[in-house]
Amino acid sequence: MSALLTDSRAHPQGESQKQGISPSQAWPLDTPGGRFFAEWDEDTPTTKDGQLIFFFQFLQAGGRWQKLMENCPLHYVGNRGSGAKNVLGTVLLSILNGHWRYAHINAIRGDAINPPLLGMEKTVSEDTVRRAMKRIPEEVGLEWLRGHILDSISPALALPWILDIDTTVKPLYGHQQGAEIGYNPQKPGRPSHTYHSYFVANLRISLGVDILSGKKSAGAYGMTGLWKTLGRLPRSHWPTFARGDCGYGSEKVMLEFEQRQLPYLFKLRHSPKVKALIRECVGLGHHKWKNAGDGWEAMESSLKLQGWTRERRVVLVREAPAKAPVGKNKRRRRDHQELLPRNDGKSWDLHAAPWSGKIAVLVSSLDENAYPTVAMPRLYRERSDCENNFDELKNQWGWSGYTTRQIAPCRLMANLVALFSNWWNLYVRFYDEEHHREAITSRPALMHGVARQVQSGGQRKVKVSLQHEYGEAIARAVREVSSQLHYMMAIAEQWTIEQRWSLLLTRLLRRWLGGKWLSGVPPDAKLLLSG
Repeated sequence: MSALLTDSRAHPQGESQKQGISPSQAWPLDTPGGRFFAEWDEDTPTTKDGQLIFFFQFLQAGGRWQKLMENCPLHYVGNRGSGAKNVLGTVLLSILNGHWRYAHINAIRGDAINPPLLGMEKTVSEDTVRRAMKRIPEEVGLEWLRGHILDSISPALALPWILDIDTTVKPLYGHQQGAEIGYNPQKPGRPSHTYHSYFVANLRISLGVDILSGKKSAGAYGMTGLWKTLGRLPRSHWPTFARGDCGYGSEKVMLEFEQRQLPYLFKLRHSPKVKALIRECVGLGHHKWKNAGDGWEAMESSLKLQGWTRERRVVLVREAPAKAPVGKNKRRRRDHQELLPRNDGKSWDLHAAPWSGKIAVLVSSLDENAYPTVAMPRLYRERSDCENNFDELKNQWGWSGYTTRQIAPCRLMANLVALFSNWWNLYVRFYDEEHHREAITSRPALMHGVARQVQSGGQRKVKVSLQHEYGEAIARAVREVSSQLHYMMAIAEQWTIEQRWSLLLTRLLRRWLGGKWLSGVPPDAKLLLSG
């Protein structure tokens, strides 16, 4: 085997060349499809992600990349420094390719087309990126990224919107800072980090993430980061209300929301007093429950638990009996075996009752007139989309990786992932305004494509060849979007970056905005979106 890998040296003059192949010479090879000739081409720049040029056109039109580099806290001294643009450009290309480890960065170092499109001089190694994340001061870097994450969506937050807050667990397998054994339902006993995250509901746009140790999974630990994030927004851009699961239904969290006059909708754990309230409401009879639609029923009440400073509004939610009847002979789950009193003083099984399933108890500070009882079940059920955010960011965007011994680089990389995924998700809305397209499908369709760069007469061309099943439809859609961006840049050349970005958001989110125009768009911009 070693003989096959040894260098083939040049033969002396006059010796037969049959055994050697020149690097620039084509050689024959036989395949099941017949004889072909292979030849190395090291002079033509190529890439497998040929469609990224259109995404970079989008970044240029909105000024996102330019703004990110203007106040970047990564600085090098001397001519041998890697350069902030080279480092962050490498990170962007890595994240867009779905990487989750620093070692994967080496896979993009052969790309000769996309780095120059970002103004990069070169791609850097995994070690350079890892050292660069350690080089950025943590607090300065997080403030820098939080600002850009909010800037990517803040013009649209002047309209009513809902804030989803939640936590997720990232298991760790080394000796990382903050790796502690805490709440970890998937891998009990495994040290982990806890990601406290904030999202714009229904848009799947991240507003940032705070990484804490595995023991700090309770919702109260994420409040500091949440108020820092909202503190960067004017009060007129704050959410209409916030939603969270039972991890946020505690006195400390609710009191902070009430002090800041931000309404909330949380779920309560089934503590003894909550169970007593359920028994009391069930005993009132079926006629007290209101039809909330979609097979659900709700009942309004009030509750003051031990340790609460005041009585709060609660809404009980259950599945309508006619939608999911449960017979007496059905197998009983252990958490449904509590005995409830009947009107005749006897007991009957919760699972054999004329209604089925567990009753959820919601606590809220929302106004009863604006948000009646029957609206609360649907409002809370829509929070389930938050779990899809975690699945996509962890499994498709890299939140499950990019781990180092120090926790500060982990925090910076997690927020970079959130920022770049926001950019991509907004870009994909050019092609589908009504639905969110996850990265597992949108990246192969709108990134992949073999491209080569040619130059003739001072004009640089990137020729893209699509291998996607729907390549013709994709090419047609990309041409249309690219033409819109080119037209916008031709008219908005003298506009500020903020004005251009507000116009782009108006175009991308026009279904969500209901035809409204964002305030930062110049009055004459309607010509761009007419028709």
